[in-house]
Amino acid sequence: MVVIFFLFIYVPEDSNEQYIMDKQLDHYFPLWETYFDSTTAGLRTSQGCLDLLNWYIDFDAKFEVELSRILGLRYRNKYLGDYAHHISDHRFEPFFKIKNNLRLLLAITTHYYKGEDELGIGIYLGRDYLNFIEAFIMAEDFDRNFSLSRTYDGPDKITYRMHPIKLTTHLNKYWETGHLAMKFDVSNRYHLQSTEHEMIWPPYYTEKGLHRYFNVRFWQDINRLRLGAIFDLEQTEFFQEDHTQSFCDDNFEIIAEPMISYRLSSKWIPSLYLTYNYRTQNDSISFFGTVLDSLYDYRRNVYAYMIDVEFRPGGRFVWHFGAQQQFCFYNHKDDFVDERLLLGLEYRYKNVWFYLVEAMEGDFPTPKYLHNHTYVQLMLLF
Repeated sequence: MVVIFFLFIYVPEDSNEQYIMDKQLDHYFPLWETYFDSTTAGLRTSQGCLDLLNWYIDFDAKFEVELSRILGLRYRNKYLGDYAHHISDHRFEPFFKIKNNLRLLLAITTHYYKGEDELGIGIYLGRDYLNFIEAFIMAEDFDRNFSLSRTYDGPDKITYRMHPIKLTTHLNKYWETGHLAMKFDVSNRYHLQSTEHEMIWPPYYTEKGLHRYFNVRFWQDINRLRLGAIFDLEQTEFFQEDHTQSFCDDNFEIIAEPMISYRLSSKWIPSLYLTYNYRTQNDSISFFGTVLDSLYDYRRNVYAYMIDVEFRPGGRFVWHFGAQQQFCFYNHKDDFVDERLLLGLEYRYKNVWFYLVEAMEGDFPTPKYLHNHTYVQLMLLF
């Protein structure tokens, strides 16, 4: 028991003290976003080294086919592996054309464990995937109670008393000199509880929670100048209780990244990215009781910048040269500064695009070697 009290709660990505600089490398360039949005069939992936144990993987695949004049099918595959964020969805979306620009969709997401399947209904309005708005009402884990229906009641049978329902919205808008993409997910408060006999109180296990997510990506060209920004906001609440302990984990995080670039010529384009990350985590745990005992309130502020100089010598290759620096301020450990140098290469050939960037140690003299983290991206359009 004494040992458990020394297991302080921390945010998983803090095992990688260069995490925010990695986040600057994992997202796609605006032109990559445009080309992927413009197609109905393709795949893309962004992958890189997080630390000695973990590999960041972001994968998207999509395909669409019209089965008749009014019926069609969309398929989406999303995989994300990023410390505490994990997604693995196969999503089938049969749709019915109400009008040329209006569709009614049914969404079915399958998982290895059927209890995590999702079911929903949505509406799509738009002439293509460059300019559209869509919204879905999704029932998460809708099959869980049925999957456990033949399991005997007891502490191991944990079913929903209130199912999680979420609203997801996606807006995409392109114009001649700019782009706006917006996504948000909002859920209700769900409630899981074990199914002991009614005479047993309190229940052996209860769980409650909710989540909120908001994302905006924007850029606008003004002659040779480009202004842009990425903004992420995430909020989660989680409360779990059993006979031995109560545990609460509430998180709030913001990542904001304004960007400015200037086209010096047809060959040289320097860009500056400024990233700010704010996160709080309120963890409370209580052993053999129901009264929460706050052990740790976590807070961090990270400031980072990235300079990327794009050189287009002509043909299919694009070179990238740059540097990164970040300033980290925590309330649970010493503050520090870190630097990296960047060398990247893009290869664009018709419907096959590839990008490799090597992040090298920038705080010379380095004790061992230059290599730090490597990120790769691949996009195929069909």
